[in-house]
Amino acid sequence: MDYPKSADVIVVGGGPAGAIAAYVVAKAGKDVIILDKKKRDRIGDKTCGEALDKPAPLLFKKELGLEVPHGEELTSPIEFLSFSSINLDDKLKAKTPAFLVNRLKYGQRLLKEAEEKGARIFGESPVRELILKGDQIEGVRIHRKGKPVEIRAKIVIDASGFVAVVRKNIPSEIKRSTEYEVPDDSIVATYREIVEFDDDHPLKNEIVLWYREDIPIPGYAWIFTSGPKRLNLGITWPKNIPYPEGKKLKDLYHEIFDEMYPPSTYKIVHSGGGQIPIRIPFASVVFNGAMLVGDAGCFVDPTTAEGHGPALLSGYQAGKTAVKALKKGSYRMEDLWEMNLEVMKGTGKTSAMSYIMQRLMAELTPKGINKVLKKKLLSQEELEQIFIDENFEFSLGTKIRKALKFFPNFTPLIKIMKAINRVEEVANHYDAYPEDPSGLDEWTARRNSLLGVQF
Repeated sequence: MDYPKSADVIVVGGGPAGAIAAYVVAKAGKDVIILDKKKRDRIGDKTCGEALDKPAPLLFKKELGLEVPHGEELTSPIEFLSFSSINLDDKLKAKTPAFLVNRLKYGQRLLKEAEEKGARIFGESPVRELILKGDQIEGVRIHRKGKPVEIRAKIVIDASGFVAVVRKNIPSEIKRSTEYEVPDDSIVATYREIVEFDDDHPLKNEIVLWYREDIPIPGYAWIFTSGPKRLNLGITWPKNIPYPEGKKLKDLYHEIFDEMYPPSTYKIVHSGGGQIPIRIPFASVVFNGAMLVGDAGCFVDPTTAEGHGPALLSGYQAGKTAVKALKKGSYRMEDLWEMNLEVMKGTGKTSAMSYIMQRLMAELTPKGINKVLKKKLLSQEELEQIFIDENFEFSLGTKIRKALKFFPNFTPLIKIMKAINRVEEVANHYDAYPEDPSGLDEWTARRNSLLGVQF
């Protein structure tokens, strides 16, 4: 395998974010290579819930001419996301059209599309170090059969997922004052199985997040349709909380699901686990000569842990930003700042709003969530509006009617109303993201204050 000595752009990782970033750069006629530690035919494979929100694929069809998931890539269309607690009898549905996809097949197609535009893809090529010149990132070192290989580039895009090999190797003087660690309380471990029954299941076009007393929030169990006769069943668990003594995550999974779905009634199609960051994206995802996308930049919904759609959108924005910088011929942080502006006023804002939802769920506890569901405090339409429309507000009459449902214990209602108010504050703050790096520290301090974090 002959590696090039240089390229315009190096993308580290060929998952969804990396594939789209490379596609956009290659489509513009620029020289881009993808380096991935996996074998070429396994790049893009990931063990997860496999849900993908529709906005990213629809945007790519409109702007790039890329087809949405179809054929064997599409496991099932999704129409509803449901929240449930304690038991599955009480659910709150929100209409959230999405796809359930085969991650490997869809990912491989995106790689092929990028390759056809001119991107070069190198599997079994783990990146180990960065090449630096002063405070500028100018390439990477990989290790191939024990031998180091240097490849230089004007821009490096870190799409290496949770391992974030580029981000973790960036010197502190390049990071400025931004915190780039992901603490254990912002990580969930996952285990899932795709199972196939002899007969069809009743869950149609729906995915369910199931909050339980035996799983610490933000952890939850999930039940996703995976097409006729198949379910995608899984569990997430906060990394900072030990498992019950003598148990592994797989044991906890079976304690939850074996009574509902006895193992004798199905065959396991696929199983596995991993780790997912569930914090908001970093205050800045650009450096001198580099950008972060996907899990490497923490582009994951903090409540649902859905990272596929946010990863694709971040990769798209990084690709566009890289093309503009290449045309300009300058690759400093300020030259890549448009990436920050695009993602913070979009995915970053919705992630922060979702983070408030995550904290609210933890405050309510599964018992409190169950009470909200039983009393039907929120309708499907209200749930959709609260965390999508930053201008949403209950009328006085509606507030009074909801308060009466909780008389004499108004605590859950008060917590929900406070969360709704905080959503509006945070959305406004993200809309005011600084136009250049000079305002980053002040903006970050205010963000941390609003969210009660030290990210």
